[in-house]
Amino acid sequence: MGRRPRAERPRLLVVDDQDDVRILLLTALEMEGYEVIGARNARDGLRCLEDHDFHLVVTDYAMPGETGLWMLHEAARRHLLDGTPALVVTAHPDVRADEQDFEVVRKPLDLDRFLAQVRSLLGTDDTHRGPADGLAPDGSLVVELVLYVSSASLASLQAQRNLKQALRGFDRHRFRLTICDLSREPFAGEADSIVVTPTLVKRFPGPRMWIIGSLEDRQVLADVLEGAGLEERL
Repeated sequence: MGRRPRAERPRLLVVDDQDDVRILLLTALEMEGYEVIGARNARDGLRCLEDHDFHLVVTDYAMPGETGLWMLHEAARRHLLDGTPALVVTAHPDVRADEQDFEVVRKPLDLDRFLAQVRSLLGTDDTHRGPADGLAPDGSLVVELVLYVSSASLASLQAQRNLKQALRGFDRHRFRLTICDLSREPFAGEADSIVVTPTLVKRFPGPRMWIIGSLEDRQVLADVLEGAGLEERL
């Protein structure tokens, strides 16, 4: 029987020696609602696997000392990965991990595709989107929000995390959130006159409003949503 954590949220391990990449992945995965633990090298990652159970392991291949594949092979030998999938992130074209059923993700990393692959492996869905017909179950109009980001920007990742946390206090059936990545669709922000990212736009109901920045001030966002007719749950 595979070792799988008994937790409400999937627990992931991210192993990468580059602080900026590790923080980027930790932040992106935490915004998806996962519990995430980070490690700076393969031996630290192996210690994490000894101490905790995980639903998924994400590791860089080339790191000082031992490689990410060494960590996964050693963990498999010790039966620390039974039933746990792994993703190996690498820029090396000759790295193969299929012999142990580990999947390889090539650099440069497309963050959206990476997160979609994680969701596919874990069987999780994006739960923060509102209904598609523009109406809440009680027939009331849905507040339309668009967050413009650049996927490689830490500020954009922070804005997504802060927005998701703030929206937890509101009825998810009463708003529709679209996240638009301008690094992939550079002209998508023209309709809302977007010149910088991250920017949150309240499109409906009018008047249209813009909030620029990483959305750290939760009260500003709450005021905008309450002004649009949403009531924060106590």
